[in-house]
Amino acid sequence: MGKRGQKRALDSGEEVPLRSDELRPPDELPEREAAAVRVALERWQELRLRAEVLRPMLEHEDRLMQDILDRGLGSEDRKTLRKLASVGARDAEAEAAQVAESVGQERQRLQEILMQNHRELLELSTTTTPDDKKELIAEMDGVLDELKKAQDAVHVELLATKDREDMCAVRAYGRSLNDLKALTRRLDCERRSLTKNSVLATLLVTVCRRILPVRQINPSELTNIPASYEGYLQILDFYFFSDASLYCFGEHFSGPNWFTRLKRNVAILSVSDADGNCVYNNFAVSGEYKTPGAPLAPDGGPLQSIEAADENGRVFDRRHDAEFKLLTGLCGAVPAEKRPTWSASATLWSKKPLCRSCAGAVSQVEGLFPRMSVAIVVGEPKTEEDGSEVPNGKRLKVNGFRVEPSRSVGEVSVSTG
Repeated sequence: MGKRGQKRALDSGEEVPLRSDELRPPDELPEREAAAVRVALERWQELRLRAEVLRPMLEHEDRLMQDILDRGLGSEDRKTLRKLASVGARDAEAEAAQVAESVGQERQRLQEILMQNHRELLELSTTTTPDDKKELIAEMDGVLDELKKAQDAVHVELLATKDREDMCAVRAYGRSLNDLKALTRRLDCERRSLTKNSVLATLLVTVCRRILPVRQINPSELTNIPASYEGYLQILDFYFFSDASLYCFGEHFSGPNWFTRLKRNVAILSVSDADGNCVYNNFAVSGEYKTPGAPLAPDGGPLQSIEAADENGRVFDRRHDAEFKLLTGLCGAVPAEKRPTWSASATLWSKKPLCRSCAGAVSQVEGLFPRMSVAIVVGEPKTEEDGSEVPNGKRLKVNGFRVEPSRSVGEVSVSTG
């Protein structure tokens, strides 16, 4: 491939085949910049080896994106898709009709692909990048920053030599600057090979929300939800592409549910009696407007909520928090006269740490059910060095309440202090 062909490939984002020995610094650089560029390129060569390990995953992403494009979306130019996907694009009805027509009979198959690959697409189309890819991208950005610093330094030297009218040095620094720019473009292209599918997935998912119908569901079919992160994913799978106007998770208020930036909390409560029989199992979503799962806690219920700050510092009564709804639901499931002597075990999983009000509600439940043990698990499981996963058991401090690990790994108990 000639230099002109390479330039076109780089500008278009295509990958240019390179041998490892082609990562060489420009020949004419100031001594300090030459040393920095050599170190940066050595780091990049190491990053290339790590990127090669991710190649099977990237190739799988490529196939998934192509499979979606082949369902009638590949014939549309990206400008039309971006306009259709833009937030608040009220003038895009014509584009939506055009894209929907191009999908045609592939609509059902397209929705099946989204269903089958929901979790993977969710990961691709959000900021929750896998740790191995995230670390690799961050280190690549560090190398690119070093190369851009070298470019800036060479550019300063170039301007200085122009002022001195040292034409020999001007040509030398000019060549070095152009070589550095070409090298930076090449490495940036390699970096984009790790992120291109995330950008495309975000675009395609948003377009699909505009052109595909909502999925009809029966909420009573969601049963036996484990109080864990896996149970949380089970909830998202079940409500995926359901009608957001009926089942509101706070991200969308109409159209299909797609959980890319889920801000509201989701909690799960599972309670079993001394014989291991499930007495209460439900989930709840924080909020008041058509939230699925456990209903709103009634006024004058058995538990008392208080005002407490959220993660953004906003203070309000937390009666509509997911945890409070569930704990109130448990109280309703067990008659008041049985509570003092009823032996049971409960696990409350919450996507977010408990606020002061919900921690207080846990304490109230412990008072009402003195013979029931309550375990609290927060967030995703941790990954150990050997690759195994355990529940999140780290020490948490929640708005004035102390949340500490209990005897079981990953469980936490709440106490005031």
